[in-house]
Amino acid sequence: MKKIVCIIFAITMFFGANAQNHLTFLGVPIDGTLDQFSERVSEKGLTLVQRVNDIDFYYGSFLGYDCIVGAVPREEKDLVYSVLACIIPFEDWKTLQSTYFDVKKKLTAEYGTPEEVEEKFSNSPRNDAEKFQSVIDGKCHYETSFVTKSGNISVSIEVQEGIGPTVLVQFVDDENAVL
Repeated sequence: MKKIVCIIFAITMFFGANAQNHLTFLGVPIDGTLDQFSERVSEKGLTLVQRVNDIDFYYGSFLGYDCIVGAVPREEKDLVYSVLACIIPFEDWKTLQSTYFDVKKKLTAEYGTPEEVEEKFSNSPRNDAEKFQSVIDGKCHYETSFVTKSGNISVSIEVQEGIGPTVLVQFVDDENAVL
Protein backbone atom coordinates (compact mmCIF):
# COMPACT_ATOMS: atom_id res chain seq x y z
CA MET A 1 0.00 0.00 0.00
CA LYS A 2 2.84 2.42 0.85
CA LYS A 3 4.42 1.64 -2.50
CA ILE A 4 1.22 2.54 -4.36
CA VAL A 5 0.85 5.80 -2.42
CA CYS A 6 4.48 6.68 -3.19
CA ILE A 7 4.00 5.94 -6.90
CA ILE A 8 0.84 8.08 -7.06
CA PHE A 9 2.64 10.88 -5.20
CA ALA A 10 5.61 10.68 -7.59
CA ILE A 11 3.35 10.78 -10.64
CA THR A 12 1.44 13.76 -9.24
CA MET A 13 4.69 15.61 -8.53
CA PHE A 14 6.00 14.81 -12.03
CA PHE A 15 2.91 16.13 -13.80
CA GLY A 16 2.71 19.13 -11.47
CA ALA A 17 6.33 20.02 -12.20
CA ASN A 18 5.83 19.60 -15.95
CA ALA A 19 2.76 21.82 -15.92
CA GLN A 20 4.88 24.62 -14.46
CA ASN A 21 7.62 24.48 -17.12
CA HIS A 22 5.97 27.11 -19.28
CA LEU A 23 6.12 30.85 -18.83
CA THR A 24 2.70 32.36 -18.29
CA PHE A 25 0.92 35.45 -19.58
CA LEU A 26 -2.08 36.62 -17.55
CA GLY A 27 -1.79 33.30 -15.71
CA VAL A 28 -2.11 31.32 -18.94
CA PRO A 29 0.78 29.01 -19.91
CA ILE A 30 2.44 30.10 -23.16
CA ASP A 31 1.82 26.75 -24.80
CA GLY A 32 -0.54 24.92 -27.12
CA THR A 33 -1.91 25.80 -30.53
CA LEU A 34 -3.08 29.30 -31.41
CA ASP A 35 -6.69 28.17 -31.03
CA GLN A 36 -6.05 26.63 -27.60
CA PHE A 37 -4.13 29.68 -26.39
CA SER A 38 -6.82 31.98 -27.81
CA GLU A 39 -9.53 30.19 -25.88
CA ARG A 40 -7.58 30.45 -22.60
CA VAL A 41 -6.65 34.16 -22.92
CA SER A 42 -10.18 35.02 -24.05
CA GLU A 43 -11.33 33.67 -20.68
CA LYS A 44 -8.94 36.20 -19.09
CA GLY A 45 -10.63 39.12 -20.83
CA LEU A 46 -8.68 39.53 -24.07
CA THR A 47 -10.73 39.91 -27.25
CA LEU A 48 -9.46 38.30 -30.44
CA VAL A 49 -9.30 41.00 -33.12
CA GLN A 50 -7.79 39.09 -36.04
CA ARG A 51 -5.26 36.53 -37.22
CA VAL A 52 -2.62 37.88 -39.59
CA ASN A 53 0.21 35.74 -40.98
CA ASP A 54 -0.41 33.09 -38.29
CA ILE A 55 -0.21 35.61 -35.43
CA ASP A 56 -3.30 36.20 -33.31
CA PHE A 57 -3.94 39.80 -32.26
CA TYR A 58 -6.07 40.66 -29.23
CA TYR A 59 -7.23 43.77 -27.48
CA GLY A 60 -7.40 43.95 -23.72
CA SER A 61 -5.75 44.95 -20.48
CA PHE A 62 -2.32 43.97 -19.15
CA LEU A 63 -0.79 45.36 -15.95
CA GLY A 64 -3.57 47.94 -15.86
CA TYR A 65 -2.96 49.29 -19.36
CA ASP A 66 -4.90 48.94 -22.61
CA CYS A 67 -2.88 46.78 -24.97
CA ILE A 68 -2.70 45.14 -28.31
CA VAL A 69 -1.45 41.60 -27.63
CA GLY A 70 0.10 39.26 -30.18
CA ALA A 71 0.44 35.49 -29.75
CA VAL A 72 3.25 34.13 -31.91
CA PRO A 73 3.59 30.45 -32.89
CA ARG A 74 6.69 28.67 -34.11
CA GLU A 75 6.98 28.73 -37.91
CA GLU A 76 7.29 24.99 -38.32
CA LYS A 77 4.25 24.13 -36.22
CA ASP A 78 1.24 25.70 -34.57
CA LEU A 79 2.75 26.00 -31.08
CA VAL A 80 2.67 29.35 -29.26
CA TYR A 81 6.09 30.31 -27.89
CA SER A 82 5.93 34.09 -27.50
CA VAL A 83 3.45 36.77 -26.46
CA LEU A 84 3.91 40.50 -27.03
CA ALA A 85 1.89 43.20 -25.31
CA CYS A 86 2.05 46.65 -26.94
CA ILE A 87 0.71 49.22 -24.55
CA ILE A 88 -1.45 51.61 -26.55
CA PRO A 89 0.74 54.24 -28.26
CA PHE A 90 1.96 57.44 -26.75
CA GLU A 91 2.27 60.99 -27.99
CA ASP A 92 4.75 62.42 -25.48
CA TRP A 93 7.95 61.40 -23.74
CA LYS A 94 6.83 61.88 -20.12
CA THR A 95 3.88 59.48 -20.43
CA LEU A 96 5.91 56.96 -22.42
CA GLN A 97 8.79 57.01 -19.92
CA SER A 98 6.57 56.87 -16.82
CA THR A 99 4.64 53.91 -18.26
CA TYR A 100 7.93 52.11 -19.02
CA PHE A 101 9.14 52.61 -15.44
CA ASP A 102 5.76 51.56 -13.99
CA VAL A 103 5.72 48.34 -16.04
CA LYS A 104 9.36 47.68 -15.13
CA LYS A 105 8.52 48.15 -11.43
CA LYS A 106 5.56 45.73 -11.66
CA LEU A 107 7.64 43.10 -13.49
CA THR A 108 10.46 43.49 -10.94
CA ALA A 109 7.97 42.90 -8.13
CA GLU A 110 6.85 39.69 -9.85
CA TYR A 111 10.10 38.34 -11.34
CA GLY A 112 12.84 39.86 -9.18
CA THR A 113 15.90 41.85 -10.12
CA PRO A 114 16.31 42.30 -13.89
CA GLU A 115 19.13 40.47 -15.63
CA GLU A 116 19.98 43.43 -17.86
CA VAL A 117 18.98 47.10 -17.98
CA GLU A 118 19.86 49.62 -20.67
CA GLU A 119 18.30 53.08 -20.54
CA LYS A 120 20.03 55.60 -22.76
CA PHE A 121 19.90 57.58 -25.99
CA SER A 122 22.43 57.29 -28.80
CA ASN A 123 22.14 61.05 -29.31
CA SER A 124 21.95 63.84 -26.74
CA PRO A 125 18.36 65.07 -26.56
CA ARG A 126 17.99 68.23 -24.48
CA ASN A 127 14.27 68.19 -23.70
CA ASP A 128 11.20 65.95 -23.70
CA ALA A 129 10.26 66.82 -27.29
CA GLU A 130 13.73 65.82 -28.50
CA LYS A 131 13.59 62.62 -26.42
CA PHE A 132 10.27 61.68 -28.02
CA GLN A 133 11.70 62.39 -31.46
CA SER A 134 14.68 60.19 -30.56
CA VAL A 135 12.23 57.35 -29.89
CA ILE A 136 10.68 57.85 -33.33
CA ASP A 137 14.15 58.01 -34.93
CA GLY A 138 15.29 54.77 -33.26
CA LYS A 139 17.86 56.50 -31.06
CA CYS A 140 16.25 55.60 -27.73
CA HIS A 141 17.48 52.39 -26.11
CA TYR A 142 15.35 51.59 -23.09
CA GLU A 143 15.12 47.86 -22.37
CA THR A 144 14.97 45.74 -19.25
CA SER A 145 15.27 41.94 -19.39
CA PHE A 146 14.21 39.34 -16.84
CA VAL A 147 15.31 35.71 -16.91
CA THR A 148 13.14 33.10 -15.21
CA LYS A 149 13.37 29.32 -15.00
CA SER A 150 10.66 29.13 -17.69
CA GLY A 151 11.70 31.86 -20.10
CA ASN A 152 12.55 35.49 -20.67
CA ILE A 153 10.56 38.68 -20.30
CA SER A 154 11.60 42.06 -21.63
CA VAL A 155 10.10 45.52 -21.45
CA SER A 156 11.25 48.19 -23.88
CA ILE A 157 10.35 51.46 -25.51
CA GLU A 158 9.83 50.81 -29.21
CA VAL A 159 8.15 52.13 -32.31
CA GLN A 160 5.87 49.42 -33.68
CA GLU A 161 4.83 49.60 -37.31
CA GLY A 162 1.19 50.58 -37.58
CA ILE A 163 1.03 51.42 -33.86
CA GLY A 164 3.69 54.06 -33.15
CA PRO A 165 5.70 54.69 -29.97
CA THR A 166 4.80 52.10 -27.36
CA VAL A 167 5.99 50.24 -24.33
CA LEU A 168 6.45 46.66 -25.52
CA VAL A 169 6.47 43.71 -23.15
CA GLN A 170 7.61 40.40 -24.64
CA PHE A 171 7.37 36.95 -23.08
CA VAL A 172 9.35 34.07 -24.63
CA ASP A 173 8.73 30.56 -23.31
CA ASP A 174 12.03 28.63 -23.25
CA GLU A 175 10.49 25.19 -23.70
CA ASN A 176 8.54 26.03 -26.86
CA ALA A 177 11.14 28.40 -28.31
CA VAL A 178 13.75 25.66 -28.72
CA LEU A 179 11.69 22.64 -29.76
